Amino acid sequence: MKLSIVVPFYNAELHIERCLYSLVSQNIDHGDYEIILIDDGSLDNSIKIAEKFKNNHKNVLIHSQRNKGLGATRNKGIELAKGKYIYFIDADDYLASNTLGTILKHAEELDLELLGFNTIATEKTDLFTSKTKEKTHSADILKGVDFLVKNKYHRLEAWWYIIKREYLLETDYKFEEGKFMEDAIFTFNIFLKAKRTMFLQIDAHRYVKTNDSIMNNNKQEHLLKVIEDYISLVFRFDTLANRIEADHVLNAQEIVKSIKYKSTVSIYFMFFKIIKSKMSIKDINKILNRLKKINMYPLKGFIGEQYFHKKFKLTAFIFNHKYIFYIFLYPLRLLYKFKLINLDL
Repeated sequence: MKLSIVVPFYNAELHIERCLYSLVSQNIDHGDYEIILIDDGSLDNSIKIAEKFKNNHKNVLIHSQRNKGLGATRNKGIELAKGKYIYFIDADDYLASNTLGTILKHAEELDLELLGFNTIATEKTDLFTSKTKEKTHSADILKGVDFLVKNKYHRLEAWWYIIKREYLLETDYKFEEGKFMEDAIFTFNIFLKAKRTMFLQIDAHRYVKTNDSIMNNNKQEHLLKVIEDYISLVFRFDTLANRIEADHVLNAQEIVKSIKYKSTVSIYFMFFKIIKSKMSIKDINKILNRLKKINMYPLKGFIGEQYFHKKFKLTAFIFNHKYIFYIFLYPLRLLYKFKLINLDL
């Protein structure tokens, strides 16, 4: 078995069929890979769609469990996987046709522990044709620490790379369970110890932006949870950065700089959730004081190559001066309430 594709799903009846269709439309012999579907206690028709699909494809397996969350579900996928490589994909995303075989071929021939590839963020659900036409690709093979330094703006999610199963089991790294962005710390950890990594410039993954996603849910209770989750992520990043420095990891300063940058970006986007919420200024002040204690507020080094537009400069300035932010807070909430401004970035 060359590859195990792990697909956790929870109430994904609107998306899972598209995802599965894309996974069997690949340039790999069906006997060489397995698709492990893990139903995390769905309450809709997701499992019926999965079972129907399984009946037509011998390489599809289904595991059902009570709801445990994405991190625990992915960890179950690691336990069940039998492939030489493992790939994690979310049920609302999909792949361009005939791309995974090329990715797997490079990983095997070059004996890579980690191989990353390109993604497109889109609202479209029919981008099955890859923009990459070449059959062969060349790139540098890097140690994981060098990869993290060279690719400062790499994504944190687990769906943009495949992992050698033997390497994953040796490191014994698991996804954080019951945490927001459970793959963020996992991604850093899994790259830190890798000896052979590469990024393949192949257009393969589709990150689908949906209205029902975790980040687009604007119910008050959910907004407050997401805000607290952002704070939790920043503190987990701080712990990771301190560990990297204490362990004298190669290129530690550059890697820590990358971690701090991602923390800063997380805090920046957290402010927009705060505006949408009904959180009091008193509670906001407590959050900012907590972040100040670990030197993550005011925001530093946010504006640069990735965020250079005037709107980022203006909003970052306002967020960094909390009393100015407090003055603007309630007017912004009114404008948002009456749909006069858009806070979805």
